Amino acid sequence: MITATLLLLLPLAARAIEISEVQGNTFLSPYNGKTVTGVTGLVTANSSSGFYLSSNSAGGSPYGNAIYVYSTSKTVLAQVAVGDIVSLNGKVQEYRSSVDYLFLTEITSPTNITKLSSGNAVTPIVIGAEGLHPPTQQFTSLDVGGPLSVPNNVTQVSTANPTLQPDKYGFDFWEGLSGQLVKITKPTAIAYPNSFKDFWVRGDWPVTGLNQRGGLTITTGSDGLPDMNPEAIIIGAPLDGTNNPDVWMGSTVNDIVGVATYAFGFYRILPLTAPQVIAHNETSQAPTTLTVPTDDANCTLTFGDYNVENMTWNSTHLPLAAAQIGDYLKNPDLVFLQEIQDDTGPTDDGVVSSNKTLQTFVDAIAAHSGVTYSFAYIAPENDKDGGQPGGNIRTAFLYKSDRLKL
Repeated sequence: MITATLLLLLPLAARAIEISEVQGNTFLSPYNGKTVTGVTGLVTANSSSGFYLSSNSAGGSPYGNAIYVYSTSKTVLAQVAVGDIVSLNGKVQEYRSSVDYLFLTEITSPTNITKLSSGNAVTPIVIGAEGLHPPTQQFTSLDVGGPLSVPNNVTQVSTANPTLQPDKYGFDFWEGLSGQLVKITKPTAIAYPNSFKDFWVRGDWPVTGLNQRGGLTITTGSDGLPDMNPEAIIIGAPLDGTNNPDVWMGSTVNDIVGVATYAFGFYRILPLTAPQVIAHNETSQAPTTLTVPTDDANCTLTFGDYNVENMTWNSTHLPLAAAQIGDYLKNPDLVFLQEIQDDTGPTDDGVVSSNKTLQTFVDAIAAHSGVTYSFAYIAPENDKDGGQPGGNIRTAFLYKSDRLKL
C-alpha cells in the first residue's frame, strides 16, 4: 500500500517540445506565454544576448525549425557553443520593441541546459540560385488589392495571424526562416546603408524590376497589382561586432552567412561577420533623356520626383538638390518633393509652415537654371509625421505657373 501511494505522488514527465511545434505554421506561436521543456536543437550562432537553435523537427522543411533563445546571462551563454546539440527548458515569448512592428517568437529564461554533443557540423540553408527563392511580388495574404491599396493597415498580420505560405508571400517566407542560419549567394546591394550601416541586398535568386544600375524598381505584376519586391532583404549588424562595409546600388559583396530574424520593422539577416566588397558599381546616374516634342509643347507635360531627405531652408545639401532639378530632371513642369521640413527644421517649436524652406529652394533652382517655380503643400499637424524629430516632413509640389494652374 505504501508503494502504491508513492507511485501516485510521482509527477508525470513533461513531454519534450519540438522547435517546429513552438514556431507553428502561423506568425504567432501557439505556445506563446507557456513554458516548454526538452526543446532540442543545434546551436548555429550566438550573440551577446542569446543563441540560435535549429533542428530537423519540421520533417525536412527549411521553414519553422529554428528559434532564437534570449538570455543576457553570461553563465547561460557560457554553457553553449556553436556546434553543440543541446536541450533546454524556457518560456515562449512574442517580442517586439514597438506596437507598430511584427512579433519575433523567442524562448526566454532558458534553464536545464544539457549538452548532448559538441563539434557538430553547422550548415546554412542556401537562399539563392541553387537554393530557396523568395517570392517576388506579394508580402502577405492580407494585402487584398496589393500593399498600396486603400484603406490599408485594416487587418494586421499580428492580429489576424494567418497561416504561413512561404512559397507565395514575402513576409511568410522570411518569417518561416526566423532563427535559421542561412547563406545569401552572390548578394548585390540595392541602396546605400542607413546610419546603422544596415543595407538592402538581392541575391542571385529570381527578381523583378531589375534596373540598369543593379537595383530593383517597383513594377506592376501580371495581375495588375504593384510588385513591391519582397525578395529584397536587409543585412543588419554583424553578430561578431564588425562593421558592414560602405556600399551603394550595384555594389557586390561576398556570400553572406547569417541568421534570419526580425527587428526594427523589417525582416533581416544578421551576418556572422561583416561581408567584404567585391566590386562597386561605378556607373553614374545620367540625366533624363525625356524631352517635350516641339510640335506638342502645349499638350505634353513632364513630371519629376525628388526625395530631398529632411531638407529645411538652411540644409547644406539644398544647393546640390536645386542643381540636380535642372541638370538631371531637366526642370520638369511638375516636381513631386518628398521630406520637405518645416521652416525651423529639427527644432521642435510648434512651427509647421515650410514657406521659407520652399521659397529658398525655388530661389536656388532659379539661380542655377533660370526657371522659376511656384510651390504648394498641405502643412501637417505638429509632431504627427515621421522623419527627423521636430522637422514635420511633408510632400510638396513645384510647378511652372505658366504651364499649370491650381
